[in-house]
Amino acid sequence: YHFTTLTPILGVVDLDGAGGFVMADIPGLIEGAAEGLGLGHEFLAHIERTKVLIHVVDASGSEGRDPIEDIIAINKELAGYNVDLTKKRQIIAANKMDLVPGEEMEDPEFNPVTRIRAYLDSTDPDVEIYPISAATGQGIRELLYHVSDILASLPKEVRIYEQEFNPEEELADEDVPFTIERDPKTGEYHVEGPRIEKMLGYTNLETEKGFLFLQKFIEDNGIVKMLRDAGCKEGDTVRMYGHAFDFYE
Repeated sequence: YHFTTLTPILGVVDLDGAGGFVMADIPGLIEGAAEGLGLGHEFLAHIERTKVLIHVVDASGSEGRDPIEDIIAINKELAGYNVDLTKKRQIIAANKMDLVPGEEMEDPEFNPVTRIRAYLDSTDPDVEIYPISAATGQGIRELLYHVSDILASLPKEVRIYEQEFNPEEELADEDVPFTIERDPKTGEYHVEGPRIEKMLGYTNLETEKGFLFLQKFIEDNGIVKMLRDAGCKEGDTVRMYGHAFDFYE
């Protein structure tokens, strides 16, 4: 899935017989994040508040990505923003192990865990690697208990952060109306607005449930009527923050 969340998602990890902790799902970084590309600075500022970093990489290479290249790119952005971020305790979660072919697992040259371990041994031997599968649950329990042990061993510290949330500005966004503009060159209709941008950030349109949620959202918020009033006809293309849809009555 090539989209990412627009804001960090917080969750509490509750473990039997061990201390729980708060985990933040930080949106994926793009190259140039340290220079402010995308929402880079905002994401990196959130990372400053964490004690342990878990890099989730695609060990299977199922989408043509190299996990080692991803590790290098992520750490480059961390160092570019604040070198202290690279000093935080790090763990590599080698995800999608269920998709790695058996013959690759048996060959040290192609085994992704062996390859990543060899790279880490040459750059930062203290970084640990946990083979996991979010789909099957493989290795998740072991990883979470290990993180709990690490956090329990770290010294407690109190840090005061600058307020990032401005209620007046944030709540004002909720009342900003949607805008619809027609591109005279392509004939396409562009729908924009803070609420729909936020909604698309946390909705997976690759699933039936997510797409139905989008349809209900645009209907309930009067966007369909606004498109009709703007002259949008059946078969016209409607774009919303990188997503394209055909308009049908």
